[in-house]
Amino acid sequence: MRNPYDYYITPEEYEAAAKNGISNELLTRRIRNLGWDKEIAMTKPSRYNANRWKNIKEIALKNGISHSTYTARIKKGWRLIDAISKPPIDKYQALKLAEQVNSKCKNKVLTDGQAEQAELNGISYSTARDRVKRLKWTVEEAITTPVLTRSECGKKAKEASPWSKLVIPSREEIMKRRKLTYIAN
Repeated sequence: MRNPYDYYITPEEYEAAAKNGISNELLTRRIRNLGWDKEIAMTKPSRYNANRWKNIKEIALKNGISHSTYTARIKKGWRLIDAISKPPIDKYQALKLAEQVNSKCKNKVLTDGQAEQAELNGISYSTARDRVKRLKWTVEEAITTPVLTRSECGKKAKEASPWSKLVIPSREEIMKRRKLTYIAN
């Protein structure tokens, strides 16, 4: 069992941890919440190095890169030099790049002509694509079959449901059955 004084952290211990790059909050959490030994808690470096941003903050901000952009780039596996030096693109440039990539994609389900035909029939590209990919429809069937309205969907669902075939007796029929059972007894 641990001694209660093991959880007390002296100002000297905070200073020693700070020299090793460990913040007061992290040291407190390690010793009091996680139950670490003081020596290990003061010397083991943090897995998340917050000092990294402090060291490169000026360079990144000069290049127009915010802390959140920098963090996202590092999480995606960017090299440090690229993460702080490549300026971010605005959303219009990003959309243009995405459009170019998608147009060059060889896994397109519909050709441009088929996509136009689907649009003329009131069917979006995503609906036609899902019909072909997920529902295994033919391309011709996917671009020519009109989209069902909500009421049509409801009617088809009701017809297909096993519950719609159940016959629920009316209140009068139930009451007649009750009277017959009373009379029979």
